[in-house]
Amino acid sequence: MLKQTNPDPIRVQPGPANYYSYPGAMEELGRLFPEKTLERAFLLHGKRALVGALPYLPLALSRLAGSRGFLFGGRDGLLNTAHCSHELVDHLSASLRPGGASLIIGLGGGSVLDTAKALAIKLDLPFVAIPTIAATCAAATPLSVWYSVEGKALGFEVFNRAADAVLVDPRIILEAPADYLKAGLADTLAKWYEASILTSGGADLPLSARLGFEVSATLKDVLLEKGKAAKTALETHTLSTEFIEVVDAIIIGGGLVGGLGERYTRVAAAHALHNGMSVLSETHHLLHGVKVAYGLLVQAALMKDGSLDELVPKFRELELPLSLRNMGVDPNDKEKLRLFIDASLVPSESIHYLPFSVDKVRLLHAIETVEKLTDHTP
Repeated sequence: MLKQTNPDPIRVQPGPANYYSYPGAMEELGRLFPEKTLERAFLLHGKRALVGALPYLPLALSRLAGSRGFLFGGRDGLLNTAHCSHELVDHLSASLRPGGASLIIGLGGGSVLDTAKALAIKLDLPFVAIPTIAATCAAATPLSVWYSVEGKALGFEVFNRAADAVLVDPRIILEAPADYLKAGLADTLAKWYEASILTSGGADLPLSARLGFEVSATLKDVLLEKGKAAKTALETHTLSTEFIEVVDAIIIGGGLVGGLGERYTRVAAAHALHNGMSVLSETHHLLHGVKVAYGLLVQAALMKDGSLDELVPKFRELELPLSLRNMGVDPNDKEKLRLFIDASLVPSESIHYLPFSVDKVRLLHAIETVEKLTDHTP
């Protein structure tokens, strides 16, 4: 557990230089960058993301997909481009040097944006994030989560800056499947549950860390009160106030929490369990927030603080996973459990930020507690 009597300095990176969230936000692109810069921009995008966003994109940006774009999520020769990997960023960087682009634009979900962000940092170019789903806060954070080309989580890297601009048109996000919003709700709820562990030193923490925790508490209230209404709005294709507020809570609010509090508000056990789960191939298709949601349940079982009783009914309401079985993993497969537990407990993982030691026996017991509880909860 991170406690201290004299606050150590932390690096505060609140978020992107510009954040616009309204119907028509894409028009800000032409106001932020001159035409010559946009003409030489490089667009990294997902296939479904581009299709969903196309009706709302300026003509100049939509043209980039054909002439100066890269489709994320398939294969480029022998290279798997479905994850934010060092291999993919190196490949794209080599193809754009020297002077091959003046601006990097990422259009899509978290993996697309993390890749575009890392590419912009590597090439020392400005970066614009256009999220097409509200599944994570990737658009607003100064970091990328790295994976192997096979899909195993390798950790995250914090950069010296976040995006130059984040452009959110809620109409685009309204076109996305509801599963993405549910994942975003879970990932953002985890901010408070993890930050409450990391900031348990109270007044001895840096003020910015305490501010980050207060933001996480506000987000928790917003998501618990309005998350179901936002999900209904998406399913009925209604651009409601609740929907827009929840989208902003996930994207910019989630980014602010980690940006203000750094190591005191970023990740604890729930994200370590997400990383551990990435060694199981049957979970590779699952969204980041879905695996964090399950990790949050196991974290609650480890903490024994009553939060498990709060989370289970809320997760049922939001149709989030409640067990390994829900995610296609057999909880009786001892070898799968061993791989999952071992990967979650490597010395560098954030599960060790809990206020007590977690070993294999203790973690297995928490996993079994979640399985038993959710099997018998109506």
